[in-house]
Amino acid sequence: MGGGTRKRGGRGEGSRAKRFKKWGDKKDMQKVEAVIKKGLHIHRIEKFPSDFISIKRCGKTVRNIVRKKFHATSTPEQLETLPLEGKILLPLDHLPPGSIPDDIPPYLIMRFEHFITDEQQKGLRVRWDRLVASQPKHLLKADKNRSATDAFHFGTWEVTGACPRITGETEAQSPEAITAIDDLMCYIKSYIAPKIASVFKDHAPAQWEAILRANARVQRELEHQYLSRPSLNMGGPFFTVAAKESGSGVVHIDWNDDRALYAFIFAVGDWEGGEFCVPQLGIKIPMRPGQVIAVLARVLAHFSAPVTTGRRIVFTCFTDHLLFRHGKDTDTPVVVLG
Repeated sequence: MGGGTRKRGGRGEGSRAKRFKKWGDKKDMQKVEAVIKKGLHIHRIEKFPSDFISIKRCGKTVRNIVRKKFHATSTPEQLETLPLEGKILLPLDHLPPGSIPDDIPPYLIMRFEHFITDEQQKGLRVRWDRLVASQPKHLLKADKNRSATDAFHFGTWEVTGACPRITGETEAQSPEAITAIDDLMCYIKSYIAPKIASVFKDHAPAQWEAILRANARVQRELEHQYLSRPSLNMGGPFFTVAAKESGSGVVHIDWNDDRALYAFIFAVGDWEGGEFCVPQLGIKIPMRPGQVIAVLARVLAHFSAPVTTGRRIVFTCFTDHLLFRHGKDTDTPVVVLG
């Protein structure tokens, strides 16, 4: 237009640094901080919820404690609803240090906005539908202490074992189902895992260092399996993906999780309801398309409010307790995978 070609600014590191020095520290950063504060909700709790830290594994016990001790906040209708949009943090830095176990990260729960793009949500939904069409088999015993519907568990874990292994539901499937599983896991590895790694680095650095040591052990133990199915190698931020339709409507503790690590929960679809409910804290957190919730699921009893309309596919990315603890204190050199 106008007969000339507009000269574009430099794109090198030096040019970007000069532009930031001129504009970023004067104007842009102030705007960024203002936007962050405007979209941030900080919910401070009165005391650390230690109710389930030391109890033995028993879903009935969890339900009884919630019914007796938290009867006033045990149903979705009784819970305070946190904001529908924006970042949510539940920090612990205001509580007495002696009341919090040493290995607990800085936040109980976090919710992030715009974590998964519209295109990525579509990609997850398409790959889930392909997986369902391949008719994969549920191989784990049904867990009615969570919900009436079962989840698939794909990836790596060490549940009830002494060393990490590929889950049975990942391996003992038809060739068509294995292809669909690998396609879904590759997509999660490519688009979700790096973002979860960033959350750990930024919000729980001590736990990130520990999980990298666990990852180093897994890389050594499962080297050959990962070479044959690289889509299962998430590189550290989590090792297992649980996937199901709807949600877990029974209040429960995720017994296989580690209390020091977050489970990351997100959903795709078009639905109403399904808030993440936490009776111990008296709150429920909306979870809409594109958002992700990071929660200490071994610490907090939780459940999903009913999905009133629509379809919702829920993914939970987590690391099991044994895999993490067996690798946390190893002397194996840390391996960071891109």
